Amino acid sequence: MSDCSNVQKVFVPLDKDKQASLAEQPVIKSGIGITDKAAEKILYFCQQTGKNPEEYGLKVSVVKDGCSGNSYVMDIASIAESKEAGDKFFAHNGATVMVEKLSYMFVIGSDVDYVETLLMSGFQMVNPNIKKTCSCGSSFSVKG
Repeated sequence: MSDCSNVQKVFVPLDKDKQASLAEQPVIKSGIGITDKAAEKILYFCQQTGKNPEEYGLKVSVVKDGCSGNSYVMDIASIAESKEAGDKFFAHNGATVMVEKLSYMFVIGSDVDYVETLLMSGFQMVNPNIKKTCSCGSSFSVKG
């Protein structure tokens, strides 16, 4: 068995057509992004409910529900309990988002945002994995 100490690395440049096709492919982000507005609102809701933002954050779960198959459940929850449950953690500007471990595969690459319109306000998942949504937008199915 050799130690591979004499192996040389050779870099072969891609041709221009291959480079162009790779540049056009979407970048797949691992994890969850959190917008500045969502981070601000997570901290605000923790404070409004008397919970320390260092001990609480926004927990996101995907549940079987609705006419398209799945929907999100979001709530302010304990970071310690989420760690115990094995959830995934993401932080931005002092705010924490926890994604329930079994739900993570449905939301990989998503962004958590906070949206305010004349008709509604709330946290929203911008999820690139969604294949279709129901007409009211409350449930979704993911790409197979």
